Amino acid sequence: MKVLLSNPPCRVDSGDGKEKFFIRAGSRWPFSVTKKKEEKADYLPFPFYLAYTAALLEKKGFDIVVNDAVTLNKTEEEFLQEIVRDNPDIILFETSTPTINHDLVLVNKIKKLLPKIKIALAGPHVSTFFQETMKKSPVVDFIFIQEYELSFTELVERLVQGKTFDDITGLVWRSGEQIKNNPPKLIDPLDQLPPPARRFFPIDLYWDGFCQYRPAVQMHATRGCPFRCNFCLWNQVMYNNAKYRTFGVKRIVDEMKDCQKKYGAKEVYFDDDTFTGNKQFVLDFCREIKNRGLNIHWSCMGDAMITDEEMVEAMADAGCVGMKFGVESGDAEVLKKICKPVVHEKIKKVARLLAKKHIKTHATFTFGLSGETKESMKKTMDFAKELDVDSVQFSINTPFPGTRYYQESQEKGLLLAKDWSDYDGATSSIVKFENLTNEEVEWRYCSASGEWLRYKLKSPRWVLRQVYNFFRLLVGQGTVGAGQKLKRLFELIKS
Repeated sequence: MKVLLSNPPCRVDSGDGKEKFFIRAGSRWPFSVTKKKEEKADYLPFPFYLAYTAALLEKKGFDIVVNDAVTLNKTEEEFLQEIVRDNPDIILFETSTPTINHDLVLVNKIKKLLPKIKIALAGPHVSTFFQETMKKSPVVDFIFIQEYELSFTELVERLVQGKTFDDITGLVWRSGEQIKNNPPKLIDPLDQLPPPARRFFPIDLYWDGFCQYRPAVQMHATRGCPFRCNFCLWNQVMYNNAKYRTFGVKRIVDEMKDCQKKYGAKEVYFDDDTFTGNKQFVLDFCREIKNRGLNIHWSCMGDAMITDEEMVEAMADAGCVGMKFGVESGDAEVLKKICKPVVHEKIKKVARLLAKKHIKTHATFTFGLSGETKESMKKTMDFAKELDVDSVQFSINTPFPGTRYYQESQEKGLLLAKDWSDYDGATSSIVKFENLTNEEVEWRYCSASGEWLRYKLKSPRWVLRQVYNFFRLLVGQGTVGAGQKLKRLFELIKS
């Protein structure tokens, strides 16, 4: 049986040679970027779940084809031509809320070209609306709820063996006129998964602009988060608010060494939900790196509330050069409503500790949270300016289906979206607020990055630290990477 694991394109022409280009597989937050059609997107996350699935199927000896059309910037026409050429027996891909209508049109096109192909979908949107999706699109044969790597591999085995599959966890299937489903089960322990089969993917193209060295490889060390923010899509939908899980530290360091050897990785970026979600895990991981003499830079998506001085010391000593963390709001009341346990003074302290150790910092903020007001957005902006970090990211919060924020907004009649494509996660506010217009939320988002940077450029100490970071970037990425960073800097200053 030939299996196609794919990340299909979703591109919407916006005129003047530009397009809305959707990022989904590999990203915990589906959204679009606007770019020139011929150019690749600046941010291209590694599609981990497809890669773990590829590794499992490879171990079982199946014929695998991988087509990451998003990363390779393929058109839909090119993607469909390649599917016909490869002629797989079954195709799997992840859907998302803003692309679901496009995805269902696409599966109909695939079925017309290859009438015998089995079509399987996964991802947060179909995990939430599996019944509706199966009814809307009769050509969809299977849906996988939540984590799908083990379940999909088992389905392929059963299909080849001609065995029944009605007991596979997390599987949705058709039985005559009925649509049946089994409850999902989390993968625990995570070490059941082999390292992702990177050799099937264009590994040199995946990129997160936070990385300071090239080549950089994205890895997972953990899944989930100990916190329960009401807007968090992945933790609520794909992990069902379940426990925080980690891979074994020996296995993680083995994978880092393998990436260094096979792909020449100079930096590993842990694109986790919350890398620093467990202090003992972080300390054990850093100790393993030191004990084995691994010399490689690494960075992570972490959490500043759990991180403390002992952890920062250990991380820096083990080669950490960067950490992202979410703050979301500068308003304590908003944080309480979204259930994010942030103490602003603690965040400031951790930012200072990281800066002291030359660990580059990046803080994320979002406008349009539960209970947002003009005043709360101003507090967020003021706190972002006060916080001693090297870079920031502002976004507009989107209440994705399956989250408590979506449910609360829907029950109160606050959702303004008319179509799933409105749930972009990029530049549009789709929630109605009291005494706050959507235009004000969007304006605040559009002006925030430039306003923050112009404020920071008035601080000689902050500027001096950016000079240090720039020269580290120059060493790690050369003149091309440094030039791109300077270009982005001037764009923000002018914005």
